[in-house]
Amino acid sequence: MANLQKEVEERCLMDIDYRDARIEDCTQIAEYIDYASDGILECLFKGNAAGMGVAQVLTYGLENEYGYNTYKSVIVAEYQRSIIGIVQSYSSIHHRIDDEMKEFFSKEKLEQFKEFYDSRIENSLLVNAMFVEPTFRCIGIGTKLLSLSRIKAKSLGFDKLSLFVLADNINALRVYSSFGFNKEKEIKPVNHNTEILLMSCNV
Repeated sequence: MANLQKEVEERCLMDIDYRDARIEDCTQIAEYIDYASDGILECLFKGNAAGMGVAQVLTYGLENEYGYNTYKSVIVAEYQRSIIGIVQSYSSIHHRIDDEMKEFFSKEKLEQFKEFYDSRIENSLLVNAMFVEPTFRCIGIGTKLLSLSRIKAKSLGFDKLSLFVLADNINALRVYSSFGFNKEKEIKPVNHNTEILLMSCNV
């Protein structure tokens, strides 16, 4: 039985395509980024100045081809023409509270997130979000997406990959640790009972 399952997984992996995202993927990508945040983005966007939902705002940002977090910053995993996983990455220099955020969110809300947005690994490519559909987990897709991010980081001249993960997300931590990520900092919870970990690995 175990051999049969392994054969099915290997066949499935062979049929998965990895490609750069396209503008028509933005709605799906936005949903996956929201899922990947484990409620952090929901907490941040609640009561925002424009009254927009998380996925709506993310889709708008992804469709803007001139932003740092455009769809062009995303690689997708595709199975039978359906997106089953994504990874979004961009320079860690963009992980900060900027003027646009100050216009969009209240001072009180931004103060809640100050430590989170003040924390970064300099000269790193930040894996802002990674998500794989539950049905397709544990067969190597996440590792492949991280490997593609490492290649991207090298091509852009970054020394490291960095990311944030909740300390109680055991499955994600297992993947990241096996890939070579190490904990750099613990950040106080924003809307959870567990810390957010800032992690990095060499490229």
